[in-house]
Amino acid sequence: MLPVARNLIASERLRHAAIAVGIAVLVAITTILRPLDITVWSLQAKLFDHQPSGEIVFVEVEHGPDATGEAAKNRRLLRSLRLLNDAGVERVFIDMPIYRSSVEALDASLRNELTAMGDDAFLTKSVRRDFDEGRLVRGNDPFFERGMLVVSSDYKTDFLGFVWGLEPEYSEGSETLPALWRVLSAAHRHDDALFPDYTIDLEEVPQYDLDKIGDELGSSANLSGKSVVLGPAGSEARIVKIPGQGFGPSSLIHVMAAETVLRGSGRNLNWYWVVGAFGLTLMVGIAASSRPRTRRLIYLLWGATLVAFFLATAQLGIRTAFASVLAFAAVYAAQRATVNFKRRHLYIEPRSKLPNFVALQRDFGDRPAEKSSVVVAKIARLDAVFATLSPADQGKYLRQLASRLALGDARSTIYYDGGKYFAFVVSSADYQDLAEHLEGLRAVASQSITVSGRVLDVSMTIGVDESPGKSISSRLSAAIAAADQAREAYRPVFIISDFAADSEEWDYSLQARLESALSEDRISIKLQPQVAMNDGTIVGVEALARWVDVERGEIPPSRFILQCERVGRLDELTKRILGKSLDAMADMARAGQNPRMSVNVSAIQFVDSRIAELIEKSLATHSADARQLTIEVTETARIEDFSAARDVFEQIGRLGVRLSIDDFGVASANLEALYELPFDELKIDQMFVQNMHRSQTARAIVSNVIRLAREAKLVSVAEGIEDKETFELLRNLGCDIGQGYHIARPMVLSGLQEILDLQRDHPMLRHQT
Repeated sequence: MLPVARNLIASERLRHAAIAVGIAVLVAITTILRPLDITVWSLQAKLFDHQPSGEIVFVEVEHGPDATGEAAKNRRLLRSLRLLNDAGVERVFIDMPIYRSSVEALDASLRNELTAMGDDAFLTKSVRRDFDEGRLVRGNDPFFERGMLVVSSDYKTDFLGFVWGLEPEYSEGSETLPALWRVLSAAHRHDDALFPDYTIDLEEVPQYDLDKIGDELGSSANLSGKSVVLGPAGSEARIVKIPGQGFGPSSLIHVMAAETVLRGSGRNLNWYWVVGAFGLTLMVGIAASSRPRTRRLIYLLWGATLVAFFLATAQLGIRTAFASVLAFAAVYAAQRATVNFKRRHLYIEPRSKLPNFVALQRDFGDRPAEKSSVVVAKIARLDAVFATLSPADQGKYLRQLASRLALGDARSTIYYDGGKYFAFVVSSADYQDLAEHLEGLRAVASQSITVSGRVLDVSMTIGVDESPGKSISSRLSAAIAAADQAREAYRPVFIISDFAADSEEWDYSLQARLESALSEDRISIKLQPQVAMNDGTIVGVEALARWVDVERGEIPPSRFILQCERVGRLDELTKRILGKSLDAMADMARAGQNPRMSVNVSAIQFVDSRIAELIEKSLATHSADARQLTIEVTETARIEDFSAARDVFEQIGRLGVRLSIDDFGVASANLEALYELPFDELKIDQMFVQNMHRSQTARAIVSNVIRLAREAKLVSVAEGIEDKETFELLRNLGCDIGQGYHIARPMVLSGLQEILDLQRDHPMLRHQT
């Protein structure tokens, strides 16, 4: 039983159904969807037309223009009672107040007529405030009410003016009166609330106008043995909404309620029975079905049952709350639709129709099996291949590649990231030599592919992560890094554990401590001043990431930044460093200090707009001036798509942020990047700056780079200035800004602010040499 129970709890659909039941219960208890119930009930009222019994007659009493006083009203009422007596009615219910007039003889005659009718005459009285109007309706004059049978004409409307339920009796203080509908229908044993059945056709209820009743009695009207309700008309009547019938006097509500009793309807089915029945039915159906086709059939039958239930309750005149059941269906359907949407769109790469890397992380949760390996295949020159294929042929090409990668294990699922990487997970225990197996698989998968009659080459490298105990996202990032490290010519399969032999390349313990440092926000910044070369004024600072590990001391940025890239945490690191830099910028601004802030960002982050969005959001969060921020782009040689990078650069530039090419002159920052991308600043690599006074070649390179920056209208920045001679030489060459240990070492914010205060208060202390 326990495994079965665990499987039931683990069922995603059952969890969704349980959540939907919970929300349905909340909806029913709070009645927040009562307008939906009202809509359903109003629709039910229009579906059927049931005939009334014909035993109850409604007579409208409209006091005309001549009936200006109580005497005229009482005279008309007296005449009506005599006519009704002559017609042989069984009972008369006067659903309007009777007041004494100035004619005592008339009032006495009316009183005698009422008394003579005995138990066949009923007066009505309202004992509670009307829900809609909030007013107390006056009762009858005690002169007429004394010794008479009195019933309650009360009712309660909802916020739309409908009456959906009537109590069997109403009380105010010590006075308790039976409801008009209860006595009218002779339902003395009906002790529960009644819910009027509005499928009864109100137009078929006999209704007469008092002014015409004399003529009709002699023609078509037959009131013998009937119960008659006399009700006011016109402005004196209380008007309510009657579903499916429009507006009408409130007397008709009690008439409809009495007809409901006579029909045998008007019962209420509590919401918890309905929610419980439909919720349990669906959950049992879900638990019993394992095939999609069976589940679809169950959903169809469930929906058909709900429609049948809707029709049956309308036909039988049973009132129940549909909003809770509809909320249950809507919440469950929304959850399933969200899951299916993710599977079809968020979890599926559209071109290849293969599951993407998000689906891989979903399928394997936080950690895959301990003895498993995450494998990533990197397809070289894929963009060039796609440039010659139509979108349909591109999909065929990708699916053929996936089929070949799955040859090693028929149970394997191949994932595609939409770019140049495929991934899958294999069990290491199934292979004596995993590297040999993957090399064989690569040899098969690298055979030429034929698409639409065209033969296309395939070139790939494979990266593998075998390290246990890490999250799937970390292992996937590591396998991607391994695939990037692999070389088709001499090492096409690169297993990440190969890094273990060289701790400088890959150190798992360092990685674990790095993730802890990121999570606990233990990576800080130091600020290194940048000065204007012409007068030594501090005009900017560069934010440098610093991490001091408890065991290993200070870790070089080049080391832990590479680790961040390998485990997919580079964006998080950039976000934290940028946030700390903007905080420092805000602190300096509050102190009246406004040097520019430079922050390093790796070029590989410019493949899409995420970095631009990160910068924009950070600026907004910290209310920082974008014009005071410079982004130093490092390792620009790693930019593979200059067109995409240019779009990102322009998006950042529109924010007002300046862009600087870092380490210019070495392999990672070359003339091509400077030409292709819209930089504002050029930072000369320290390798040339530090050798200027010893090497004529280095001096010539720096001189020409400075001139290049000036003619390209870029700001030139020299880093690595470590002595006075270099500083003077750069100043004479016309360099704009300098940075290095000769000027100032990296320092904490408080130390920098002290220097800025001294510079402001004592201009002569500026760095002149």
